[in-house]
Amino acid sequence: MSDELIPPKEQPIEDQTGTLVAPPHGLVALQIGTGKNAQTSIVYKTIFWSFLAASGFALLAFGYACWSDGDPLEAIKGVWTLFIPLITLSLGYVFGKAS
Repeated sequence: MSDELIPPKEQPIEDQTGTLVAPPHGLVALQIGTGKNAQTSIVYKTIFWSFLAASGFALLAFGYACWSDGDPLEAIKGVWTLFIPLITLSLGYVFGKAS
């Protein structure tokens, strides 16, 4: 056994009060953070998942339109028509919040 001292783990300190900040507890807090970080993290995850879902649904709609002799361009436009308002709302929140 060694006689070396083991330093304590570094913990974040709150700037305003100088007190230690408790680590986040729970699965959601570990994934998105806490406080102001959680607010922006949710918006960025919304944008990411909206682009991902819209792209996937657009591919499915394109395949279905080609298979059923429909208009593929109209199918893709219909999918993005549903997701564009959500994406622009999220981007407006992010950029409007900064100013």
